[in-house]
Amino acid sequence: MTLPTLAATLVLGLAACGDDTGGTTPPPKYTLDNVCAQIAPQLCEVRKTCCEKGDGYDEAACITFETKVCEQNVADVEAGLMTFDGNSIDACLVAMKPYADKCFLTIPDYYKAPEDLAPCSKVFAGKLTEGSNCERDAQCASSVEKREIVACDDDTKKCSATRFLPLDAACKVEANAKELCDQGLYCDYDLLAMEGLCKQARKLGEACTPSPLQLSCGLNAYCDATTKVCTEAKVEGSACQSPLECQSLKCEAMACAPLDPLFDGDQCKGDAAP
Repeated sequence: MTLPTLAATLVLGLAACGDDTGGTTPPPKYTLDNVCAQIAPQLCEVRKTCCEKGDGYDEAACITFETKVCEQNVADVEAGLMTFDGNSIDACLVAMKPYADKCFLTIPDYYKAPEDLAPCSKVFAGKLTEGSNCERDAQCASSVEKREIVACDDDTKKCSATRFLPLDAACKVEANAKELCDQGLYCDYDLLAMEGLCKQARKLGEACTPSPLQLSCGLNAYCDATTKVCTEAKVEGSACQSPLECQSLKCEAMACAPLDPLFDGDQCKGDAAP
């Protein structure tokens, strides 16, 4: 099981409110003609601190890269594949900053992301439905109401969605699951069918029965084999026997692997990044 990606969601964002100018409507702050020149430096500034915690940061290369991405979005808007809402840009930048500052996101952050980053999904909003052929994450349509994070699958090049399921929804336990029970829930599954329903997870400190696939404590928690109570997931470097024990959902060589930084090399250092 891997953490869902936020790359598609973290593109842009909020409303630029104009003052009352006596009946004269001021020109929009962001238009398709000027948005790329304005937004690229702001995006790079927001992600700078996170990039410096990872593989490094190159401001000029970041701006060049982000300008190219924006220009692709503008071209898709003009081709009818996306819509543009410049009034959402400032709010998106504000919404992005806490995530960028944290940089290494845990599972609870992903649960909150669809609502917190809703302005970002409006700036350049893709129209391609799930299963459609795509080239980039931003081309895929997303829905805050459906509690989903969308992306263009690297392997299939089709729009794919990771969804958070409500209480009593049908669920499956499988590798790289695209449907996960929402925060505070877990998939109460039949061991043979590996299918079940989303149920209320046990709280931290509550009694549980340890097993490699014990999900009753919910994600970001596990059933400790010694104490037999639900325990918060472990940080990087902690001893582990199962991915469920780790915040990263990755247990490698019997130790919890580190969380990945929010932004990749291209987003931090441009196309020249190794």
